[in-house]
Amino acid sequence: MSGFGERMQSAARERIEASRRDASAEPAFEARVRPLRQARALAANVNGALGVPDAVKFVTEPKTGLRLPGEFCVRGQTSDCAPLAGMGVRVKRIAGVGVKVYACGLYVHPKQARDALGDAHVGRGVAEVAGDQAVFDALLRDARVTKTVRLTFARNLDSAKIADALSERLRPALGKDSKSLRTFEAYFDGVTFLKGQSLTFSADGGALTTSIRGKRVGVIDDAEMCVALFDAYLGKNPVVPGAKKSLGEKLAAHVVG
Repeated sequence: MSGFGERMQSAARERIEASRRDASAEPAFEARVRPLRQARALAANVNGALGVPDAVKFVTEPKTGLRLPGEFCVRGQTSDCAPLAGMGVRVKRIAGVGVKVYACGLYVHPKQARDALGDAHVGRGVAEVAGDQAVFDALLRDARVTKTVRLTFARNLDSAKIADALSERLRPALGKDSKSLRTFEAYFDGVTFLKGQSLTFSADGGALTTSIRGKRVGVIDDAEMCVALFDAYLGKNPVVPGAKKSLGEKLAAHVVG
């Protein structure tokens, strides 16, 4: 065999031996992947609140195919959280064509609703109560009833469009010089929502918490702002009528008997 061939064989043997040594050696580092349940618990400890509880089931909104959590927690709750009680789709007409903007989920705990409404509707028909605006007005005005609306977007969207649309609903109730409104509008500066991302508002004890893409961005302590924002979803002219209708049907079943 030529000297060149011998050198090639020797080099090959050295590479094989090096591979064997590397395989038997201890790894340079060990990667440990935390279970999903543990990771969510750690996130709750860091943030002080857990919006979507661990192991929650998601519900698919049929017209968009987007998923909404089956329940939503506030104030660090991890159990007995408000269930998804109303669901619908925000449709915007553009050049005469209906465009799906987002899937909407409404969360209200039936027990809180019953406590707020008392026995005023006992004995009435479910359909009658579900369509009674006085029921929604009572829930809107009662700060003890925690209310959450979650929007999951069906298309990429500049958040300025969402902020402008909401501000149009809020400004008549709060006034154009409202400090709360200016704070609220600033949350959306430079934010873009991609399809499947979420925007969540929770009204609890007269304070409005806003979360963008699952991260809390601010809390505004203003009971009137809570009422004004949720009036857009529970008031006489809701932006997502289907969500309000299904919420009314769900809650009515708990307050008539």
